[in-house]
Amino acid sequence: MTTQLLAGLVLLGTVLARPQGNGDFQASAVTRTGHLQFDAAIATVFPLFTPQGERQWAKGWDPEVLYPRDRDVAEGMVFRTRDHGGIVHTWTITRYDEANHLVAYNIVAPDLLVRRIEVRCLAEGANRTEVMVTDSYVGLSAKGNEFVDQLTEANYAAKMAQWKESIGGHLAAVAKSAR
Repeated sequence: MTTQLLAGLVLLGTVLARPQGNGDFQASAVTRTGHLQFDAAIATVFPLFTPQGERQWAKGWDPEVLYPRDRDVAEGMVFRTRDHGGIVHTWTITRYDEANHLVAYNIVAPDLLVRRIEVRCLAEGANRTEVMVTDSYVGLSAKGNEFVDQLTEANYAAKMAQWKESIGGHLAAVAKSAR
């Protein structure tokens, strides 16, 4: 309950702290889902979708953990990142279920968008993992709506292909160094 309350307060506070419009703004929203498969054990793949794990495969990924600072990952964790354009995103881990290989985040980029991402990993054998990524975006401004409106199925598929290439490259390097 405490972590859900914290996550809600962070999200609410970030959104409400922004200037309010005249009520004419109409937010755009989209949800996309991607599927990835890797020839690696779930115990190797799932940690790659945590704040610290993503450092291993996502170029430029550098989360600044705000709370709690004494752990690598925890439900209720709050951290910040900057995207390639310098925009700050505040992340909250809303669900972390290591036993079921599920992690979910709420992300706010003030005056741009709110995002929810859920990553679920499923073992398809001892050395094969399927990853399902579900992303929901809501624009908070005209610029945010532009981003949301450009997130077509084709653009999201390209994003997932880039993830597959980056994660696959990391996993191949790990497998090679283990030999």
